[in-house]
Amino acid sequence: MSEPDVKPASTYPALAAALPRIPRGSGVYLFKDPGGRVLYVGKAVNLNHRLASYLKTPDRHDPKTALMLRKMAQVDVILTATGREALILERNLIKEHRPRYNVMLRDDKNYLCLRLDLKETFPALRFVRRFNPDGASYFGPYASGGMARETLKVMKQAFGVRTCKERRLATRSRPCLEYQLANCLGPCAGLVTEAAYRQAVAEAVLFLQGKGGNLIRRLKARMAQAAADLDFERAAVLRDRVKAITATLERQDMARPHFRDQDVLGQAEEAGQALIAVLLVRAGLVTGSREFFVRELPVDGDLLGAFLKQYYTEGRPLPDEMLLPAEVPDRRLLEFLFSDEKGAKVALLVAPGGDRARLLALAADNARAALTRRRRAPEPTEALSDLQARLKLPNLPARLECLDISTLQGGQAVGALAAFTHGVPDKSRYRRFKIREVAGQDDYAMLREVVTRHYGKAGRELPDLLVVDGGRGQLNVVMQTLKELGLTEIPVVGLAKATEAGGRQVRDRLFLAGRKKPLLPPANAPGWLLLLRLRDETHRFAVTYHRKRARKELLASALQKAPGIGPVRKRRLLEHFPNLEAIKAATAAEIAALPGFNQRLGERLREWLDRAGEGT
Repeated sequence: MSEPDVKPASTYPALAAALPRIPRGSGVYLFKDPGGRVLYVGKAVNLNHRLASYLKTPDRHDPKTALMLRKMAQVDVILTATGREALILERNLIKEHRPRYNVMLRDDKNYLCLRLDLKETFPALRFVRRFNPDGASYFGPYASGGMARETLKVMKQAFGVRTCKERRLATRSRPCLEYQLANCLGPCAGLVTEAAYRQAVAEAVLFLQGKGGNLIRRLKARMAQAAADLDFERAAVLRDRVKAITATLERQDMARPHFRDQDVLGQAEEAGQALIAVLLVRAGLVTGSREFFVRELPVDGDLLGAFLKQYYTEGRPLPDEMLLPAEVPDRRLLEFLFSDEKGAKVALLVAPGGDRARLLALAADNARAALTRRRRAPEPTEALSDLQARLKLPNLPARLECLDISTLQGGQAVGALAAFTHGVPDKSRYRRFKIREVAGQDDYAMLREVVTRHYGKAGRELPDLLVVDGGRGQLNVVMQTLKELGLTEIPVVGLAKATEAGGRQVRDRLFLAGRKKPLLPPANAPGWLLLLRLRDETHRFAVTYHRKRARKELLASALQKAPGIGPVRKRRLLEHFPNLEAIKAATAAEIAALPGFNQRLGERLREWLDRAGEGT
């Protein structure tokens, strides 16, 4: 075998000096900088020839590869017996070291899926974020939390499968609220036999596997039989189950004529950046998609291969098929590896025809559109400049603050302030306020209290723009309060939510001081979009605090009559348990373990909770 033809060693001296010691076997190589930090991990069937290829045509390297080779001070190699082992090792080393010059996925969120353990006497559906080899059945992943919650809602309404956390059901004298809402069959209170519950679970599994059509036919036959037997109550239950399943299936407008699980990859590149979109097809239905933005293309040009090695790491669910828009060098190796990890055949198909081709075209369209959105997304400075121009502000509004009031019929009223600095959330400046001075439903008085308490403090750093969640009335109250505080230099606007007036929809709008009519900026104006983000973030922050206060007050009220529970112990319970249901589910030993409690007190409280539950 002839020696590889290389250029003079002066181009990349560290690599040239190491090359004579590099073996010709298969394995993995690691480029490291002078400090020993891993810059790049690669694999090769012949390590010596692969590394020599970097020295053959140094003048043809792109700037990123050339910079990497100049920074490299040493190269380590690890020999493997096979190319498959090299592929596995490469994946693991990239995951461990996260090298600067390997492609790194920015979206590394765990996926939501549903877990059903049939080994339980009464199996429960639960959300999890990882697939574990524990013998349970997993369904998903779901591309969004909303989609997962909607699926779980259908599961409860249609099949009555329990979703509580208890693995071993303790016998209860009365069922929980889910049963009263017709969302559970009530196995904890002995209201359903194990056989009947198992049948409901089997039907739920059919639905989750995408076999809703078959399930509906079976349920309709059972409904007709129940009606013929004059068991009208059972027939009504089956009818409602059919309606819930049918409504869900009708929303799946991207159904495919098969029940395969597929991941469909689309790729788009522009100006040295790229985006990969993954369509998730589960049981023949497109259930969602995920996007991965790549700021710099890989030094070896194999973006798709690098993505496959990183995305399908240990624990991620593997589909039956992966549809690829182009060939990847290690496709066969990856196919063997994924099939081995799944324990079943995983096919990697390149540019197939038929329905698969249409799915690939859809994934490519999604990737191109997503990349365009990313590249055209306005920079924060652009949004702030747009705001300054539209609102005629004296300075660039680098510091934005927004006020919101959250209340329910005057109870548990709270105020919230969210802040953006240079266009991004600045949570160190978020503030929340428990309304102290206002009784009843008076949003204007509550706003006055919050503004006075927050901006009335000496030395308070003032915003470049203050946004009030509300219309002209809220705007006038805030401006008058600031005037009384001597803070007339703060620009203030009111951002009113979309509403319906006179039978027509009125969009979100801005109220400005001295302007009679509201301002309606273009829907795609960068500054306007930034204000909407700020308003929505403030509302989220306010509602979260309001709900937390409401839950605590409800819990404190319920514990008011509990024996032996004074203010200190009540506070300990409130700090440890998130809600009343959690306290009701706690054992005497768990209560006794809290500071200030003992076994006797835990048992007394447990008995009182049981009696209170029976009396409600």
